[in-house]
Amino acid sequence: MGKNRNLINNSFYNFKLNGRPSIFIGLYIILGSLLIKSTITGFHTDASPFGFLTVNFFEGFIFIITLLVFLFSILAIFFGSRRYARRIGNKVWNANSKKSLWYLLGLIIVIYLILFYLLRIGEEIYIIPSFLMSYGFLLMLLNFSRTKEVYYLSMTSFALGLLPLLYPNYGFNSLFILGVAHLVFGFTSKK
Repeated sequence: MGKNRNLINNSFYNFKLNGRPSIFIGLYIILGSLLIKSTITGFHTDASPFGFLTVNFFEGFIFIITLLVFLFSILAIFFGSRRYARRIGNKVWNANSKKSLWYLLGLIIVIYLILFYLLRIGEEIYIIPSFLMSYGFLLMLLNFSRTKEVYYLSMTSFALGLLPLLYPNYGFNSLFILGVAHLVFGFTSKK
């Protein structure tokens, strides 16, 4: 696989959400949401080491967790797509792949700016719903292959974003369900 130097130039969008990367993304979302929830719970009690953090360090710690979840998710998509492209004999990097990667990075930066703005104005209860709804839009916008399963996943993410608005303590449950939805998507689309 790695020794094939005669790869074909193609015009496909090589970075797609499919089986194994979706499973990893689901696991990263579940682990990240559980870690953030336990960090927030520990911050509110004096028995935890997180209770001694300042607010700035606490926000920075949560920012690092979310950044690692996004980074590992992007790497899962990259390595899964690279493996598939090389297996069928295509080059990984082409104009469309580079365009979709820059598009993804730009959208992630916009999502982070929106969430950071909500944090700065003191509307923390809207951070998880905003993330889930914007993640649903991100999945819908980056579905270049027009597969209906990815559209279903994006609609699920958007609907899960509405739940914490109706039930205020349902945010982390929605994140956990999104991770499970990624796992189900990964296991059903695995070939």
